[in-house]
Amino acid sequence: MKFLFDLDGTVTLQETLPIISEHFGCTEQIAELTARTVAGNVPFIESFIRRVNILGNYSVTEISDLLAQVSLYPKVAKFINEHKEDCVIVTGNLTCWCEGLFKKIGCQCYGSEAELEGDQVIKIKSILRKEQIVNQYKALGETVVFIGDGNNDLEAMRHANISIAAGLTHNPAQSLLSICDYVIFDENALVRQMGQLCGDFGDSKSVVISCAGIGSRLGLGLTKALVQINGSSLISWQLKLFKDVEDLRIVIGFQGSEIIEEVRKFRDDVIFCYNHRYFETKTGASYYLGARHANRETLEWDGDLLVHPDDVKMLLETPGEFICYGDITSEDTVCVHVNEKGDVLNFSREGGIMNGQVLLAWTRSI
Repeated sequence: MKFLFDLDGTVTLQETLPIISEHFGCTEQIAELTARTVAGNVPFIESFIRRVNILGNYSVTEISDLLAQVSLYPKVAKFINEHKEDCVIVTGNLTCWCEGLFKKIGCQCYGSEAELEGDQVIKIKSILRKEQIVNQYKALGETVVFIGDGNNDLEAMRHANISIAAGLTHNPAQSLLSICDYVIFDENALVRQMGQLCGDFGDSKSVVISCAGIGSRLGLGLTKALVQINGSSLISWQLKLFKDVEDLRIVIGFQGSEIIEEVRKFRDDVIFCYNHRYFETKTGASYYLGARHANRETLEWDGDLLVHPDDVKMLLETPGEFICYGDITSEDTVCVHVNEKGDVLNFSREGGIMNGQVLLAWTRSI
């Protein structure tokens, strides 16, 4: 498995070009271009050419020394250092400007190339297309995980096997949310997810809350997670139930951005998992997407389910695999058939003396 990282704002605590512009006193021009580029309002190549034209007359050595001092996300940097052979930096920035920073990070790095005259950039020779590096490693048989935040990461994410939109420095570009597998806003959660992808599973249980549906039976045009109950959203009540769960994963689809915004009012360390086919699929597909890279044991929780906190505590503490079921309360019911020991034999739409409605399931990650 190879982890390919965007550089600015993903591995570094700050965007690098604004640092250069502030040092040389041309902040306003660069800041505006950078903001519009990250948001996807200016094509990256056009923006990059314009920014290099502004900064190209300054000393390459001075810029490299300046960027070598840029702070890194410490836990991301530690992960890269511990997995040097499997981590790669891919940035549209100029390699000559980032030479000192690349040495500091310590893994394989790719960037755009420039022609130099003396200590100045006189010409851009090539602008890195990140998806080419993704395809290069895929052609070698690698499973590629791409982590980025900007609009110029879109094609690399589209080509990667697994894509993570990282919102550590700023919110990911909106375009990424239409194709990414995960959205993560917290450094600890990002490193935890990367560790899980490496097979480093924690001892704790993951909880997967499925909130991707359109809430069609309610007829409100509102996903159930955002329905107000006693003055608070349903998802906020669920967050209280699972406040002590470290690896909390919320599967989103319909109104995904609104759910992200609501959840982040309460905690930032949630891993958001996208079900882009939410209109065609049901809870089982959402659970698969949420559990496939989680810890070994996961609790599947339906997004419209509220249970007494004491019962939730009991479920989290119960070892092994189990199914929870209750009395039939609606016409649209999935039933379980159980034997005299309470073992589940099968599921069906047919009722019976020992049947109940499936509420949630405890199972191993898929």
